[in-house]
Amino acid sequence: MSNNNDLDPAASTQMFQAFVERGEAKNPTTAASAPTASTSSGSGKVIGIVLALAVVVAVIAFVLLHK
Repeated sequence: MSNNNDLDPAASTQMFQAFVERGEAKNPTTAASAPTASTSSGSGKVIGIVLALAVVVAVIAFVLLHK
C-alpha cells in the first residue's frame, strides 16, 4: 500500500453513496419494490421448509402404518 497522503480512502464510498442517492431520486419505484422482493423470498423459504417437513412426516407415517 502506498503512503500517498493525497488519496482519500473514503472518496470512492462518498461517490458511490451519491450515485445511489441520485438513482433513488430518479427511480423511486425501484427503492419501494426492493423490500417486497426480499420479503417474498423469505416467505418462499418458510413455505418450502413447511412442505419439506410435511413430506417427511407423511413418509414416516406411511412407513409406520404399513409395518
